[in-house]
Amino acid sequence: MRETKFIEQNREKWQDFEQMLQEDRHEPENLNARFVQITDDLSYARTFYPNRSVRIYLNQLAQQIFHRVYRGKRLPISRIFRFWSDELPQIMWEERRALWLAFALFGIALGIGIVSSILNPEFARIILGDQYINMTLENIQSGDPMAVYKQSRPLGMTLGIAINNLQVAVFTAISGVLAGIGTIYILLYNGIMVGAFQYFFIEKGVIWNSILTIWVHGTLEIGAIVISGAAGLVAGSGLLFPGTYRRAQAFQQSLRRSIHIFLGIAPLIVLAAIFEGYLTRFTETPAFIRACFIGVSLAFLIWYFVLYPWQKAHSSGFSIPDGFKTLPPDVVQHIEFHSIKPSGAIFADAFAIFSKKSSQLIGIIAGLGAFTCAYIAVFTLLYTQKFQLNPGKDWDGGDQVLQLFSGDTAPGLWYLQWTIYAVLSAVALYSVASCMPKPPKPGWANLLGLILPAMGMLLLAESGIGISAWFVNALFWPALGMISAAVFFGSDKLFFNLARGIQFIYWGPAILLGMLTVSTIALLFVFLKTPIWDTMLGFIGWIIPNGIELKIWIKAYVLIFFMYINVVFQVISGALFYFSCLETRTAASLHAAIEHIGKTRKIRGLPRE
Repeated sequence: MRETKFIEQNREKWQDFEQMLQEDRHEPENLNARFVQITDDLSYARTFYPNRSVRIYLNQLAQQIFHRVYRGKRLPISRIFRFWSDELPQIMWEERRALWLAFALFGIALGIGIVSSILNPEFARIILGDQYINMTLENIQSGDPMAVYKQSRPLGMTLGIAINNLQVAVFTAISGVLAGIGTIYILLYNGIMVGAFQYFFIEKGVIWNSILTIWVHGTLEIGAIVISGAAGLVAGSGLLFPGTYRRAQAFQQSLRRSIHIFLGIAPLIVLAAIFEGYLTRFTETPAFIRACFIGVSLAFLIWYFVLYPWQKAHSSGFSIPDGFKTLPPDVVQHIEFHSIKPSGAIFADAFAIFSKKSSQLIGIIAGLGAFTCAYIAVFTLLYTQKFQLNPGKDWDGGDQVLQLFSGDTAPGLWYLQWTIYAVLSAVALYSVASCMPKPPKPGWANLLGLILPAMGMLLLAESGIGISAWFVNALFWPALGMISAAVFFGSDKLFFNLARGIQFIYWGPAILLGMLTVSTIALLFVFLKTPIWDTMLGFIGWIIPNGIELKIWIKAYVLIFFMYINVVFQVISGALFYFSCLETRTAASLHAAIEHIGKTRKIRGLPRE
């Protein structure tokens, strides 16, 4: 059949189908019938008119419906209701020991803060800082001890507090991946701080005013911190107590439950920030009303997170969701490279690949980290007039170790790290390729092309620390990893691959994926701020005379080791995100399914007639 006749015969059908999509008409039966017809026409056009515009037109129509079906699904209201009414209470009941342990740790720390303040009157200054103590003393002398809550506008104050508290809760919950040590540290630190904070007001004779003001929002806020501590302990339990499962499987299950607990307290954290921004400032409100408000908040926490799960467990019971069923010990997680995945699934697959290849990856990262530190050490000894290792107090703080990786430390250091970032990208992408059914064989042009996105990665790594740097990293790491994958898995045309990688990015899922990966990797760097790390360095300085320089180099090596782990993990995540976006753009699996229409010998497992 000639192409013009083929178009004339099907023009009205295609126009009606396109009109249906433009008007967003929801007619499942009609839509399904039209889609089958379009895919049949597309298959015919791909066979007889492969280089004509009609094939491109039909391909676009098929892609539109493909995106509508697979990307237009919305979370049903019943699923949200089941999470709050059944899934979260079930997890809280099953992990009640972690909740009680988190509460006990916080309570013990609270007592330590109070006793320490009694024994040392300056303890509050050590914990809370001179600036806050002096400001509060001025407010007490002026007759308004809680004036600090009236100094900012409600909206800006609410947003700032919500972001900060969410960040604290995220770190508390996910710090459990460090075998629970990070979570315990954060619980103890916050408990001691609250104890010292409250005793300071007892000492100044304004305790009831402070309780009726601070705990208007503090009830939900502190309750959320304790529950996030329970989430962190749950996450660490999989590593410490895997049971009959492999440690990676047990950790995967415990981390999933921990994330569900955090999702349950996230609204409480936002609500507490709203209370602090809009309600706490009204210190003239009658004490009875504020006390009732605090009592209602406390009663809700006890009822929903303790009593309601107990009542569900002893009456109607729980319906176990599919997502929480235990996995068989011999389950093998297969990575699907030709499907559209949400950010959470991409993150889980990236973690699976990194775990599967961990021995090889960690060996390469450790070797490159040692080479980098050795290169810097040699030139700091040869060029002491340019760079002095100052064995002063600042080096024990930790941040000054970053000076070792500055461009002035050793000649050509920036270019060396640039090259290492490109090598790490190639190693990460080879790890991804090894998990594919038919691993591709990139050429030298593909490997050399990794130099360009590696430059962006190095600039991100040097962006510093803090909230702004965290957002910048979360925004751009998935994009750079995806561009690296486009260069590695693409053709030998470098600039075409770069443009293709940039064009394929979906920024919404990319930002969410970046928040997941950056927050997880940030936990490694949080470890450098814990007393455990300082104790280890102190032990080294104790057993090795004049070992201050050795401590500097140990901290430098651990820091560069974590930075290189970040590069590898981010590139693996970006590569998996690339395949998901590639499927969204090209619908390759849809085309493959169309090619097999009518060729299979079975229909739903039954022989064809």
